[in-house]
Amino acid sequence: MKAVSTFEFIKSEELTWRDFTTFGAAPNTFPGDKAFPNGLAFADEDNAVAAAFAADVKAGMMPFLVFGNSTGNSTVNPSKSSASALCWNLAVTALCVALALSVMAAAPLEPSTGKVLLGAWYDRNLTDTPTAVNARIGAKPLAFFQTDIDFSGTIKPWTAAKVVVPQFLQQIKDTNTDTIAMLTVYPFQGYANITDAQLKEMADYLNQIVNAGHSVFFRFASEMNGSWFQYGQDPIGFLAAWKRCITYWRNALGANKDKVAFIWSPNSGNGYPYPNNVYSINQNATDAATIANLKALDTNGNGKLDEQDNPYLPYYPGDDLVDWVGMSVYHYGLQWPWVDNSVPVSDEFESYLQGSQTNAKLFGYYPFYDYFAGPSGVKDGAGNSVSAGNKPLIISETGASFHFAWDDQTTDKTPRPNSCPVPYCTETTSRVDIKQAWWKSFLNKDFTAKYPQMKAVSFFEFVKSEELTWRDFTSFGAAPNTFAGDATYPNGLSFVPEANAVASAFAADVKAGNMPFLVFAGAAQSSGNATVNGASTTASASSPSGGATTSKSGAIGVMAGAFGTIFAVLLAI
Repeated sequence: MKAVSTFEFIKSEELTWRDFTTFGAAPNTFPGDKAFPNGLAFADEDNAVAAAFAADVKAGMMPFLVFGNSTGNSTVNPSKSSASALCWNLAVTALCVALALSVMAAAPLEPSTGKVLLGAWYDRNLTDTPTAVNARIGAKPLAFFQTDIDFSGTIKPWTAAKVVVPQFLQQIKDTNTDTIAMLTVYPFQGYANITDAQLKEMADYLNQIVNAGHSVFFRFASEMNGSWFQYGQDPIGFLAAWKRCITYWRNALGANKDKVAFIWSPNSGNGYPYPNNVYSINQNATDAATIANLKALDTNGNGKLDEQDNPYLPYYPGDDLVDWVGMSVYHYGLQWPWVDNSVPVSDEFESYLQGSQTNAKLFGYYPFYDYFAGPSGVKDGAGNSVSAGNKPLIISETGASFHFAWDDQTTDKTPRPNSCPVPYCTETTSRVDIKQAWWKSFLNKDFTAKYPQMKAVSFFEFVKSEELTWRDFTSFGAAPNTFAGDATYPNGLSFVPEANAVASAFAADVKAGNMPFLVFAGAAQSSGNATVNGASTTASASSPSGGATTSKSGAIGVMAGAFGTIFAVLLAI
C-alpha cells in the first residue's frame, strides 16, 4: 500500500445524508442555503475529526506517512479558509506518498519501471573479457557482467575469490564504464563449513569492488533446489546459511549496503525434484537431518518428494533477507533427451517462468513470478505469508543451446536418439534462428509490460559439454580463443562465424529499436568514454545508475518534475 486518498464529501445516498469527511468541514459547508436538511450544522464535529487525525500524526502514531515540503512559504493553518489551501495540502500529500514511498521501496540497484538491465556471464576461463563481449555486440556496453567464485577457495582453486576478484575487477575497469559486477558464489564446502574468516574475506572484496566504482549483484548458493551441486536439496541448511551470511555481509558493508543487491535464485521448476543425480536427496535415508529436510520438501503432504511438490517455497529465506529474486531459464530443445536444434515456441520462456497447467511435466507446476515478483505474493499451505511479492526479478542465467557434436567422453548412459554423426545432421535451423527466437520471446514490449518486475537479464556465454552433447549457449559471439588449436572441441569443428552472426543479429535488434527498455552501462566517472567495438565511444545515457530509482537525487528530480505539473493546477483554483 503506497498511497491513501480520503474522500472529503458530504452527500445524499440511498436513504440517508452521509458525512464521509476525515479532514474537517469545507469552508462553506453551511452558508445558509439549506443545502443540508433540518438546519443541521456540524462543522464543529467535523473539525474535531480533523483535529483528532492531526493529533495522531503529531503523536508519531503514523510515522510512515510522507507529506509535502514547502516551496517558499507553505500555507498550513491559514488565516482564512480556502478550498485551494485544502486542495494543496491533500494533493501534495498524496503525491508525496505515491512518489516518495515508491522510491523508498526500491531494492538496491533496481531500475525504474519499464527498464531491464542487460548483462552477460562471460567465460573468463576461456580468456573472454567484458571488453571483448562489448566489442562483439558492437552496440552499447552491457549494464553488468557476471563471473563465479568457489567460496571454499580449494575445491575449484582457479575460481577462488583471491584469484577471481582482482582479475574481474580489472576487466570491468577496462570497459571504462560503470558496469555492475555480478558475483555468483558457490558454497562448495557445504553450509556448515563456512567460516567467519571466509565471510570477512568476501565482505572485504565486496567493499573493494564498490569503492572502485562498481555496484554488485551477489548471487549466493544459486540453484539450491537442484541436485547437481554439493549444497543442493538441503533447505534447512540453506536457510540457516543464507540468514547468517547475508546478515553478516550487510552489516560489514556499512555505507556501501545499498550498492550491493543480494539475489535468491533457484533453478526453474521443470524436472523437479531432479531425481537420480549425484546430489539428489536420499528419500530412503534414516538420519534425522535428511528426514527433517524431506519433511520440509514434502509441500503437498503425501509423504514423499515428487514432481508436484513446490520447488521454491521450502527454500525462500523471507522478504527481509532477499533484495532480488532470480531464476535460471534455458532452451535445450523440444524434449528430453536434449539433442535437437529446435526453434523455441513463443510461450516457452513464459511457461518456465510461470509453470504450466497443460504441460507441467515439461515446464513445472508453480508460478515463480506470481509468487515473488507479482503483486499478490504467496502463502504456504497453512495460510502463512511466505512472500508479499513485488521483488525485482533477474533472469540470472539464460540462453538457447545449439547442439553441435556428440560428447564421446560422456558418462551419461542415455541412448542416443538417432544415428547421426552429429546431432543436427537432419535439421536446417541455424544458430540465429534458434537464439533470436529465444530472446525475442521475452525481450519484447508485450512481455515486459505483462511482467514489469523483470528488471535484469544475464545471458550465459559458454560452450560446454552436458549430458549427451556439446552445446553452444552463446548469444554474444565466440570468445577470442574459442578455437586456439588446443582441441578443446571435438571433430575440429569451428563455428566462430556462426556464433558471431548471432551477436550481430542481437545488435541489429537493439539498433532497430526492438528493445527500447534495455538499460546499458554509462561511462565510468573517472573517464568520459566507454570502450565498445575496440574504440572509445560515448556511453548510453540509460545506465545502471541513471535508470535506478534508488538514487536520492534522481528521486528528488522526479518529484520536482511532478510538482511542477501540479503547481499550475493548484494555483488556478
